[in-house]
Amino acid sequence: MAIENNQNQDINHHIKPFRDRKLGQIESFDLVMYKYIRLEYVLKMLETKVLRFDNIKKWEDVYENFVDKEDINLLNSSREEMMPTVYYGQSWTTQEESDAMWRIYSNTGSAVRVKTVYPLLFCALGDWNKKHKDDIIWPTIDYVNYADEDEINRWLQSNSPMNYWAFGELQREGLFVKRREFEHEKEVRVIMRSHKEEKDYIEIDFDPHKVFREIVIDPRVSEDEFMRQRDDLITRGFDSNKIRKSTLYDFKKVKLDIDMSEPCDFQMEYYSHKEGKPIKETVFMNAPG
Repeated sequence: MAIENNQNQDINHHIKPFRDRKLGQIESFDLVMYKYIRLEYVLKMLETKVLRFDNIKKWEDVYENFVDKEDINLLNSSREEMMPTVYYGQSWTTQEESDAMWRIYSNTGSAVRVKTVYPLLFCALGDWNKKHKDDIIWPTIDYVNYADEDEINRWLQSNSPMNYWAFGELQREGLFVKRREFEHEKEVRVIMRSHKEEKDYIEIDFDPHKVFREIVIDPRVSEDEFMRQRDDLITRGFDSNKIRKSTLYDFKKVKLDIDMSEPCDFQMEYYSHKEGKPIKETVFMNAPG
């Protein structure tokens, strides 16, 4: 994203938000959110009552934090004068059941799916934030928007040139934009930002027994393994009534009646060859009743 040194260009003081939204202002306060996560991490959370947010630089997708990776041309300044900002994040989803998500996070049956609602998570983060006003900025929770690479690049260029404040807005907005190839995730993202020394992760105090409304165990585990994982969760104080096994791969039969005495007429289409050319023909047939 190169900014041309053209004094005749209008400087954007606020960015054009992606998809014309107000970032962090989710309208549905009863939004249900899910997180597919390794069981060992959930057990640790139940013991320590700590929620971990990783530095987004550790996320695998090369397009994460793409705004900071663009070709940035500073006018009348230098990079050293920019205030460093560190972003920490978590990924949730609105997708309750997903074969792809279970296979990505639990290829060995070692993951579970936790469930919460937007207000519970937001209030937990807000309570922690009030105790750390010296640094961590108020959390932002929002849907991820998906777009093609060309669409993302056009959006970036439409905001150039911009002032420093608008660039900060662009950075934050860019954290909630991903390539369309990841659209199956139906992601809701939680971002915390800091201006202090960069860390690999931060840990936030919270009560998982209040925030997690349900824990669902991998649908592919055996009944014995399900009971073992369930007992591990109960031993750490989680409500047994909020634990179940996913029914994604359960087959539920329905009854179908076939009357063998009822005559059935049907037509069958096939291709034959005449004079070296394929010809479509239809034959009407009936089966004995």
